[in-house]
Amino acid sequence: MLEAMPAGQPPRLVGPYRLLARIGAGGMGEVHLACRADAPTADPHRMVAVKTVREELEVDADFRTRFRREIAAARTVDGPGVARLVDADADAPSPWLATEYVPGPSLAEAVVRSGALPPASVRALGAALAGALAEVHGVEVLHRDLKPANVLLGAAGPKLIDFGIAQAFEATALTSTGLVVGSPGFMSPEHLVGSRAVVPASDVFCLGAVLAFAASGRGPFHDDEMAAVIYRISRAEAELAGVPDELRPVVERCLRLDPAGRPSAAELVALLGGGEAPEVFPWPGGVLSLLAEYGEAARSVGEAAASGAGVADLPTLGPVVPYSPTAMTDRPVVPAAPVRRRPWGAVVAGAVAVAVVATVGVVLLNRGGGEGGTTTGGAAGSPPGSSTSAGPGASAPAALSGLVLPYGSAGRTNDFGGAGTDRASRPAGWAPWTAEVDPGVGACALSPKVLVCPGNAGSVTGLGAADGKEVWKVPAQAGSDLSGPKYPAVVDDAVYVTDMNGVAVYGLADGRARGRIPGPEGDWGIKHTDLVDGVLYSTYFGIRKEGTGLVTAVRLKDRARLWSAPLDGVPEELVVGAGKVLVAFGSDESVAFDAGTGRNPIRVRADCNTFAVHGKSGSVLCAGGADGSVAVLDARTLKPLRTLGGGGGRATAGPAVRADGLVALVDGTGDLVTYDLGTGRERWRAEAGTSMDRVYFAGNRVVAVSEERVVTYPVSGPATDDDIGEYRPNPPDGAPTPQSGGDALAAGGAVFLALPDGLVLSAYLP
Repeated sequence: MLEAMPAGQPPRLVGPYRLLARIGAGGMGEVHLACRADAPTADPHRMVAVKTVREELEVDADFRTRFRREIAAARTVDGPGVARLVDADADAPSPWLATEYVPGPSLAEAVVRSGALPPASVRALGAALAGALAEVHGVEVLHRDLKPANVLLGAAGPKLIDFGIAQAFEATALTSTGLVVGSPGFMSPEHLVGSRAVVPASDVFCLGAVLAFAASGRGPFHDDEMAAVIYRISRAEAELAGVPDELRPVVERCLRLDPAGRPSAAELVALLGGGEAPEVFPWPGGVLSLLAEYGEAARSVGEAAASGAGVADLPTLGPVVPYSPTAMTDRPVVPAAPVRRRPWGAVVAGAVAVAVVATVGVVLLNRGGGEGGTTTGGAAGSPPGSSTSAGPGASAPAALSGLVLPYGSAGRTNDFGGAGTDRASRPAGWAPWTAEVDPGVGACALSPKVLVCPGNAGSVTGLGAADGKEVWKVPAQAGSDLSGPKYPAVVDDAVYVTDMNGVAVYGLADGRARGRIPGPEGDWGIKHTDLVDGVLYSTYFGIRKEGTGLVTAVRLKDRARLWSAPLDGVPEELVVGAGKVLVAFGSDESVAFDAGTGRNPIRVRADCNTFAVHGKSGSVLCAGGADGSVAVLDARTLKPLRTLGGGGGRATAGPAVRADGLVALVDGTGDLVTYDLGTGRERWRAEAGTSMDRVYFAGNRVVAVSEERVVTYPVSGPATDDDIGEYRPNPPDGAPTPQSGGDALAAGGAVFLALPDGLVLSAYLP
């Protein structure tokens, strides 16, 4: 992705641009991420990609002529689907040009790392690329090297890059007869005949091959031997078994042997259902995670430059070599057709191909370490903040060293604090992933190496925090109750899971049984649990005697029962914070006990379904009123002091309360609203949607979660749409449709989301 600049050297300037990190290299040049030296920035959208000729190469007059032609072509093809030219100088001692930087992966990397794209994404991708080609052809320019590595995926859609071998329709003086220009596996039959035979329909053929790759995970002419690839291209013998039926007819038309039988780029837009660009481009979850990864990496180097610090000491962020149909070593793991899309957020395991140049091309360089290029740095696919070495003597970056419990902190404030976005609080070696566990999964707890997720009927699964792989599993208990507490109590190296028979104890590292703490005497069914300062608080309902309940406190370290207290109702919510045990009954009455003794119960005369306890002031937030308001209760007497909001219908998500007293919730109108806890004054509001059912704080972001998406906002409020980040999971084929957003936790800029249907994912926090 990005490679740090050499250590111990002063900032390097190219024209008015300061180079921040290397993106890739080719046989004749390099590409660097850069910003204007007089305007340092951490905004990736204000950065550029600077292409330079290698300093050791001797540049002659013919080369400068070709370079000027490349600049002219790049200026001509300006449009929304092309990375636009920003600046250039063909007469500099070392010629260079700067193009718009697209903070996202190439299509090649996206498919290798997160799997083939779903049909809706491929349609939108194809329509956008066909529209870009139509504009390019409209100004009589050919791309001539359209391949997955030359398609960058941005948040708003794809963009074509690298017109280094683009040719004007009539410009043949610089191209020798018979010269083959293109990339193996994604060339048209005309490419094999020679440069003079290439026409606009040749780009359409290449686009068809690119769409087949995006939809199936492999190129349509893929073969182990280069000779076989060229033979199959020359006969247009494409293998499309892995392409979904709904896309295959369009791809087949693009890959016809006769150029006259292929649709034009403009016709292809209509065939793919294109037209107006979608307001939100339908990238799957894995691509959205990569977009966040790229944006984070660019912001990191930009922040260092803007602060006046050097960027040479940043860890190397290893590039991913794009897919190639031939390889010198191991190829990427690509399943044989028919292809099943990989789960969203998954990272492909195994080696990544090293591409070879099998044809001669007039190529200045390839961006991102593609064919003909070389890259240096860490392991392929290493995310920012991973343990990739930056060189001899470099120390590994900091990583998560403690536990991250659900709901953020004591009192279920849903505030994960600064550690929620601090990369030093991310599990070592983490990369986005997805996993499937037993249905009924609720809140999970994160340790440095294991994410613990309890499910129905006493089942518990330990997943690798870094990769989501199953580490251990405790199966569901036969005859146990189907529902249970969704809070995993993790203390030191042990996991405590409550069921109707007591509290089962398992090893955190291996899941081995370590005994059981007996439950209360009598016939009780478990309702809720909460863990504060090593004490597990639990509420139960009477099985034989309806309308009764019980609350207990057990110190887990020595398994001592501290106290128990009867309840004159069925408990519906349990929250412990600021020295109080709060129990809601789902009506206009709740009760609070002293957390240390279980004595001195206080009746709460407020309509409370959900509690949150502000740690600093001890104030209790009580949500659930029919008018949508949230009551703020006095820390000592629990009498109402003020209300937040109201009048918009019952709040659908929240409240969450930050350490500084900022409160966030989603009201009945679908607005995310923030308030000042101390005064009750509304701070700001933004449209979120009525489907939101969880709200959290993570560093300087407010996080809202639904069954369809994760959205984040700055805590100061969004000034523009660019301030709002969004992640939309793309469930695996056959997976049930989530009915709710599930519980989430944030650590190190990553979000860990557990959906009740049994899907657990980890992705970059948008």
